[in-house]
Amino acid sequence: MDISSDDNDGDHSSNWEQDGSDDSDSNNSISDGPIGVHPTNNTNYTLSFSHERQLSDIHSGPQDVDYDISFQEVHPSAGWITRTCEPPIQRSLRLQHEGGETIYTIYRPFSSKEELGLSYWLHESGLSKTKIDAFLKSDYVKAHPLSYKTSKALHSRIEEIAYTGPEWKFQLLVPSYGTPIGTVEFLYRNPMEVIQYLFSRPALAESMEYEPKRIYRDESKEERLYSEMSTGDWWWRVQNTLPEGATVVPVILGSDSTHLTQFGGGKKAWPVYLTIGNISSRVRNRPSQRAWMVVAYIPVVKFSDGADIQGTLANRLYHQCMELVFSPLIEAGVAGTTIVDSKGKARNCYPRIAAHLADHPEQALVNVAAAYNSPVTTASYHNLGDPHPHPPRTRKWILEQIHSVCGEVDPADIKSYQKAARARGLNGVHKPYWRNLPGYQPELCACPDILHGVIRFWRDHVLKWSLYLTGENEYDARLKAIQPVVGYKHFRGGIKHLSQWTGREDRELQRVHVALVSGCQKITPKTMRNLRAFHDFLYLVQYRYHSTKTLTYLRDALQEFHNTKDEYIRLGARKSVRGQSHFNIPKLSGLSSFGIHIPELGTSPQFSTEIIESNHRTLVKYLYTFTNRKGFLAQMCQRLDRSERLLHQAEAIDWYKRTRQQQQLEAAFASYSPGFRRIAMDRYQEALQPPTKPSRHSITSHLQLSGTPYRTKETLWNIALEYKILGLSVAVHDFLKANQEPGEGHDAIRVRYVDVWTKLRIQASDIQDEDNVSQCHTVEAVPPSDSLPYGRCHCVLVHDTGDAATVGIAGYRVAQVRLIFKISLHDPLGSMHNMFLAYVQYFSQPKQTPDKNINMYTVSREDRRGIRAGVVVPLDSIVRFVQLVPKFGATIHPNLTAENSADVCRDFYINSFADKEIYQAVW
Repeated sequence: MDISSDDNDGDHSSNWEQDGSDDSDSNNSISDGPIGVHPTNNTNYTLSFSHERQLSDIHSGPQDVDYDISFQEVHPSAGWITRTCEPPIQRSLRLQHEGGETIYTIYRPFSSKEELGLSYWLHESGLSKTKIDAFLKSDYVKAHPLSYKTSKALHSRIEEIAYTGPEWKFQLLVPSYGTPIGTVEFLYRNPMEVIQYLFSRPALAESMEYEPKRIYRDESKEERLYSEMSTGDWWWRVQNTLPEGATVVPVILGSDSTHLTQFGGGKKAWPVYLTIGNISSRVRNRPSQRAWMVVAYIPVVKFSDGADIQGTLANRLYHQCMELVFSPLIEAGVAGTTIVDSKGKARNCYPRIAAHLADHPEQALVNVAAAYNSPVTTASYHNLGDPHPHPPRTRKWILEQIHSVCGEVDPADIKSYQKAARARGLNGVHKPYWRNLPGYQPELCACPDILHGVIRFWRDHVLKWSLYLTGENEYDARLKAIQPVVGYKHFRGGIKHLSQWTGREDRELQRVHVALVSGCQKITPKTMRNLRAFHDFLYLVQYRYHSTKTLTYLRDALQEFHNTKDEYIRLGARKSVRGQSHFNIPKLSGLSSFGIHIPELGTSPQFSTEIIESNHRTLVKYLYTFTNRKGFLAQMCQRLDRSERLLHQAEAIDWYKRTRQQQQLEAAFASYSPGFRRIAMDRYQEALQPPTKPSRHSITSHLQLSGTPYRTKETLWNIALEYKILGLSVAVHDFLKANQEPGEGHDAIRVRYVDVWTKLRIQASDIQDEDNVSQCHTVEAVPPSDSLPYGRCHCVLVHDTGDAATVGIAGYRVAQVRLIFKISLHDPLGSMHNMFLAYVQYFSQPKQTPDKNINMYTVSREDRRGIRAGVVVPLDSIVRFVQLVPKFGATIHPNLTAENSADVCRDFYINSFADKEIYQAVW
């Protein structure tokens, strides 16, 4: 929100200033008595048809899996409102104006909207205190006086903002074990205050959920659908253990130590983040929504004790700190606590730690697992490669193992204890922080992680095995020869000499890896099936919506990977460090957790540690740049607190303006009938939207061209020469004649001139959620040149018959787009005047079944005596972008390059892994 913008409601703030009130009318407009949204505990409740809601269609999944949601069952005794009261955001505004002055402003402690906006900019601009002081002494500020004159006064003014958010606590901590080097400073916040603040934020109000639900395909309830946390079994099961009308608050944690300096200094921070599963994942994990908050900084401590027990001492300190932070959840989780949402509705809430986002080492730390043991199952080192999941590492099992070890060895004897603990699969921690937390399930809280658990497993193992079989030089040659695509990374130098490797490189290689290595001499059919199975699993775990059917696909893909993975040992690709070939890889054992975790807590992308990496950038590393590098954690907390206060003030002002406007509208329309009042309110809201000036030509809802053509008012002959399309005029004439309306004259098919574009943007509806759009693809149709002898022309799916489905390629044909143009006819009244068209060259019809082992469709060039014929099609018949990867054979031809491979090669794979949308659409 831009707090310096006018929003067309300056009269509202001036009215407040003139009458000197604290907007008592606004207070009185909110009822403080019971309301009838949900029954109270004394009311009998029966599940009625109103809970069997009709939802929007969701389409997704391999093999034409259709997600038409038609039946939803909501828990009948969840999320009841106990009372209504003053919204917390309104309370903060009221407290802001109880200072005794005669004139009030919603921008207090700042004198005006402009001063608040400038103060926000000064604080967030990154300017040093010296530069801010210099600015505040400038002639401009002297001509426009502010209520503060120094950076120190600015910071004091920010700290005067009435803030209902969590406060930071500082404590000098004494570790229960070991002798730390220096003092241990611990900064943390009360998690209950964080939860209450997230509930109170108006910006999150529309994305909050208070009830678990079960979603089915239809009323038969045979196929279950999963997406948000509320759709999983865990929330429903916890709800059944609580009093009638209670509200479950699924607490989601995230933690990971991170370096604050890149090239030296060794400074580290270990933040712990918190959010709640009541917020929808799309909003919760969007950085701009600030739904994740730092709840603690775990001290990074070195001990003077022996090196052999340093790890155990650090692990015990972690659990000691976490227990101190999250002890308030014990009482609240047992007895419940009243939490008021942003609309002033109070509920009886029971917080439960449901998920903890962390990489594999930190999952082991949290779940007290020894090295080379699974943190979520009882599998030990020698069982990590088993194809079947082992029993879960439950709370009862862990505490029983700890109890047994403590009966044998005194935990104070750290060296002896950790030795005995490791023999039982434990890490030396004897007091897990979660041991007294109600409802904690360690086997579920340690969420399977897409980034570290699957993508990094692919890089560390699957890619290395593939490179061993293909050879690095052959792999790089193939990779460099793939046609560049806008938005996709093109590895012009291959990967052999890649200096920086991030998750971006992993994903870009995963797009083409399967098709790339196909046909290599050492890639056997069994290896090909293994690679296809793993990439199927990789893409399936990234679905934002799942069903019992797609979960079967996921488990089947993983099972096929296990069934064929021994081929790497046979071919010599999989080798252990100690010379023994096996698959006892910790991350491999965690892959089976996805099929268990998704039905419990919802789909996996919402629990990826990429969210934590993003939080590090904005909530830790950025704050560090404002410190003097000494005692930096306290400075970071202070900086974060000021930023949160400013954003809270901005959100409060926005809430006030919208609430005041709503009240005035309701008063103005009070005399109208309910139906007309609703229409008038909607029309008014539409009128407030600023007019948008289109900068592109919109062909359909999913096709766009740039506002400025590449060529304008050119003859067909000149375009045919530039693009080297000899049959262009004939193809255009044939199209116009075939589509001419009855009664139209000769001029209706005579072309006067054409406008030409080189890029077409395609952004179709999301396969799984039609209310959202998918990734935008740019299809190029660039004419030949000295650097591009064949031009650069991408491929698309063209609608061919009326029975085309949403998923699959039936009813479509693959074509290469050679020219994108608009025709102007001699007869401006002709039915095809100013029609947008494309000249395309079709590939062969793909077979009804994909190629064996690789499981991809193949197409070939359709040449007629060496001439590639093309046809003209309406531009709106283009459905989506597809990527073709050449069949390179046993070894790549030395003359193939990125500039000619798409035109010289004859046979291609339709790459189903080009991106996550194409994977679901082209199956």
